[in-house]
Amino acid sequence: MIRKLFISNRFILAIALFCALCGTNVLGQDEYDQPLPPTFDYITVNPNSGYPTLHWTAPPDHPVRPAPTGYIIYRRIIDNLGNSRKEPIDTLAKNIFSYTDTQVNAGVKPESYTIASNGDNEPSTQTSEHKTAFVTARFDTCQYRLIVDWSHYEGWGNRIEYYKVFVGTDLNADLFTQADSVLGLVDSTFIYEVDGNPIETNTTYYLYIEGKKKNVELYTKSNLTSISTNVPIPPSFMYVDSILASGKQTEIYFTIDTETEYTDFRITRWEQPDYVGSLFSARTLNSFSDPNTMFYADTTDLWTARSRKFYYKIDAYDGCDVRVDSSNLCNSMIIRAFPKESRVSLSWDSYYSPDDNDVRYKIYRTAFAPEQLEPELIYDEVNPLDTTFVDDLSIFRGRSYNPQFCYYLEAYEILSPMGKHRLSRSQPVCVEVTPDVVMPNAIDPLSQVVNDDGKPRNVFVPTISFVADYKLTIYSRWGGIVYEGVNAGWDGRLQNGQHAKEGTYIYRLEVYPPSKRTISKTGYLSVVYGPF
Repeated sequence: MIRKLFISNRFILAIALFCALCGTNVLGQDEYDQPLPPTFDYITVNPNSGYPTLHWTAPPDHPVRPAPTGYIIYRRIIDNLGNSRKEPIDTLAKNIFSYTDTQVNAGVKPESYTIASNGDNEPSTQTSEHKTAFVTARFDTCQYRLIVDWSHYEGWGNRIEYYKVFVGTDLNADLFTQADSVLGLVDSTFIYEVDGNPIETNTTYYLYIEGKKKNVELYTKSNLTSISTNVPIPPSFMYVDSILASGKQTEIYFTIDTETEYTDFRITRWEQPDYVGSLFSARTLNSFSDPNTMFYADTTDLWTARSRKFYYKIDAYDGCDVRVDSSNLCNSMIIRAFPKESRVSLSWDSYYSPDDNDVRYKIYRTAFAPEQLEPELIYDEVNPLDTTFVDDLSIFRGRSYNPQFCYYLEAYEILSPMGKHRLSRSQPVCVEVTPDVVMPNAIDPLSQVVNDDGKPRNVFVPTISFVADYKLTIYSRWGGIVYEGVNAGWDGRLQNGQHAKEGTYIYRLEVYPPSKRTISKTGYLSVVYGPF
């Protein structure tokens, strides 16, 4: 058998050499610069530390591909915007076949990894992705039992023989006892009782799960989770701190008493500030269990949210699905803008303060010249009697500004004389003013004089009060086109390069503001040689 394998390897090498001499890439010669990827066996989490450890096997020897010079560990990263990517986090020597990631705690969220063999020229392709199982638990205060949920370990497909649930009453996971064993389903729920009786109250239970791969002695452990069976202590406070409209979502920031033992919180959106008015329009947007949660992004009803304000609150429920506490109501803000000539009329709805606190309103304007400038505060009032404001934009005309302006509104509910406040910020609303267009009535192609407006007399060019693209066409008296240009004036020359004759010509100007609403202007101009 050894001799046959040796002959086979030589035969493969001979074919590869022959194909290289013939200029043929039949065997995909470039791919042989890469080593084979390793076999990703499994990830397991140390329940005591929360650190995940990866295990893999070196790829088999290959007659052509290079042997690995080491291994590269990749972890899936999700940034603050929710974008996901696989990022290399470490490179190991070729004789190492396990790796503990101490940069993350798998008790916070599931962690996903891939591995690649490192090579002299380039690494191998990455292995399939493995993701740790993640377990959570909640206490059923109605029936006094623990309900344990976990996400499926990803990487073994459906080849999981069973999951074992281990339970203990202290933090030493090595001393836990097996509570039960369940089939290796994709997602599992396990109800834990002590010998068929309700579990004890005023006790903290710790749990993790262990999965086994079918037909192989490979095991993976999940994170360690804990649950207290004390009678839940309701939160002493819950506040919606701010509502910030941003992009295609409304961001809700809130604070919950982290000492509470409640594990069922719900973000509710209303359409009216009173319970009766919103009884049938109330909508639960999200449920979560961790009182340390401080943020949620509402991405529903995006277009409605731009024209109608919503009221948000946090509700706390006990284990029997009974609402026991609610936070304050905090509403989103809507600002409306209506341009007319060089003025923009702004209006908004009042901020809702059930305690009749003072409310301070600020309006910011963003201009573009042509790049976006920093927002400028243009309105600042406390408890105004009139929730309208007119912004005069005439100061921007003729100063190389774009005709588009954006506004957003901030409402501050003042909660204390020391400056503590609650903030609600609107979505920005953008409007476009109509540019003024002024055309000269004559040009002297040979003149060196510059007019008072800074435009030379030897170029027929429009004066536009705001930055905008334009197309200029010059016609002879008989309708023939003598000039056509984009964002460029006419210097009086014909298409053959000669200067136009004195006389009257016709122009057509098309101005294209950012909104693409075309402004058309036609008229006459005179070509003269000498003073005018």
